[in-house]
Amino acid sequence: MAFEVKPRAGANFARGKQSMLVALSLAGASVLSLAACDSRAGLTPELVVEAFGYQPDNPVTNPKDVTSETCGAEIPCEEAIRADEIAVYSFDSKADAADFARSLGDNGYQSNWIVLEYAGAAADTDRSKASYASTLDGMWSTD
Repeated sequence: MAFEVKPRAGANFARGKQSMLVALSLAGASVLSLAACDSRAGLTPELVVEAFGYQPDNPVTNPKDVTSETCGAEIPCEEAIRADEIAVYSFDSKADAADFARSLGDNGYQSNWIVLEYAGAAADTDRSKASYASTLDGMWSTD
């Protein structure tokens, strides 16, 4: 005599519920890992200068890569671009960026890993008008 094994009532529901929990857990982990990635981490001085070029009130005349002569032991930047009106620096750490911006006094503005150097940068915080600082902060969300 052969016995037929029949699944218990609700067994498929339980299996489906387990699959759903696994899927939700994986989705949650993905969202958390994306949240840990800051979209501004890949922002470069070149991209910042390019964005300024689209703003009529933020001229960038004669931009030049000055990384080799600027970044080093004294200024631990990764990249630097200097134009007639402004200099843009990127740093490997937010702490280094903050230290450098402070060293510039009124002429320094920090936005995460990027530091802008131009006259009056520290006081340029009115987000209702176009400025280098507001353009930079508007590129991606910032802390």
